[in-house]
Parts: sequence; C-alpha cells; structure tokens
Amino acid sequence: MRHFLPLLLIPLAAACATPREACVNRAAKDLKVMNKLIAETRANVDRGYAVEREAYVTSGFRMCVGSKKENVGVTWCHRPETRYRTRQVAIDPAAEQRKLRNMIVKRDQLEREAQARIAACRQAYPEG
Repeated sequence: MRHFLPLLLIPLAAACATPREACVNRAAKDLKVMNKLIAETRANVDRGYAVEREAYVTSGFRMCVGSKKENVGVTWCHRPETRYRTRQVAIDPAAEQRKLRNMIVKRDQLEREAQARIAACRQAYPEG
C-alpha cells in the first residue's frame, strides 16, 4: 500500500493547479525534458562515463497475510522483487560532445516555442 500512496496523490496535485498553471506546465514540458537530458549528458562528459540504471530480479521470504486458498493467517511467502542498481558504461566523448551541441541547439528552439506557448497561456488565462 505504501507504494501506491504517491500515485493516489497525483490526481490531488493536478486538481490544485489552475488552468493557467496547467497550460504553462504543458507548454514547457518538452523544454524541461531537454534540460534534464542536457544536464545528464554534461555530467557524463565531465565524468568520462555514463551511469545507467539496471533492473534485476531478486527474491526473498517475507511475512504475508493470508493465503491464496483461505485468505487468513500469517505465513512466510516467497515473492520476486524487481530492484535497481547503477552501473558505469563507457562513452565516446567526441560523440557525447556532438550530441550535447545538438541538444543545446534543439533546446534553444524549444525555448522559443515554449515562450510563445506560455504567452498564449497567459493571454488565454489572464488570471493566474
């Protein structure tokens, strides 16, 4: 249940946004993604390697409530779990630099487009 609690809060947070805020967030979404990718690529170039998140499955015994048949009592059960670990990956620094330059050019384009869409949002929803 604790894993689902943040998912339950998402609609509540979305419901709190004004129409103008929602419009501005949609207008700037691609720009935010590009900025995140640029930051990640810069960090890779500075480090000299990339860091990837890798999923793996492990298992263990846990205390579980109920059983499949009776749905009562506490038992030990065996459940697979997906966990994540990071691993270092070699990069081609020249290729990463080219990718970074291309992303910066694209970000500048996205920034101009986002500014125009944000201005349209402000015009469409003058009251914040």
